[in-house]
Amino acid sequence: MDARNLLSLAGVLLVLGGTGYYWGLGRTEPRPIAPDEARHPVYELTGLAALETGTDGRISRQLDARRLQAFEQPDEAVLEAPVLHLYNGSVETWRLRADTGRGLDGNREIRLEGNVLAERLDPAAQPVRFTTPRLSAWPAEERLYTDQGVQLQTPQGTLASRTLDARQAVGTLTLTQNVTGHYAPAPR
Repeated sequence: MDARNLLSLAGVLLVLGGTGYYWGLGRTEPRPIAPDEARHPVYELTGLAALETGTDGRISRQLDARRLQAFEQPDEAVLEAPVLHLYNGSVETWRLRADTGRGLDGNREIRLEGNVLAERLDPAAQPVRFTTPRLSAWPAEERLYTDQGVQLQTPQGTLASRTLDARQAVGTLTLTQNVTGHYAPAPR
């Protein structure tokens, strides 16, 4: 990466961090919210493109959204048209899209709602694509979960299930409750 781009990115992240701290994210005591400001955002961003890197400097997560509104009470970020990219090394392994999203508990959990589409893009793994009305993601745990019904497509066929639990770190995708579909294992 060009040194100017790296410095620019570092400057933008420093300004965002300082702004967040200034707006009260660094407070240790919660400020009481007056009833008329209970659901007014603390801040709002339009055209969000955020990257998180690991200690090795590689991208671990990327979040794009049309708009983000952050609320203090409760600690929540509301996303419009979010796209979440999950990486393993420098390879994008999952891409998730939805109509809306909510970042809860300091974005430890992200809930995607409305036309959720998740695609496994890892070239070393079997391609998987699934749709569901709602999906929860825990980025630090590299985990995806829904109990709202899911339609799953792979090169071997299609499956439908009431629940899905995907764990990227261990490479498992578990379907339970009312699993139906057509599946033909790939020839060896």
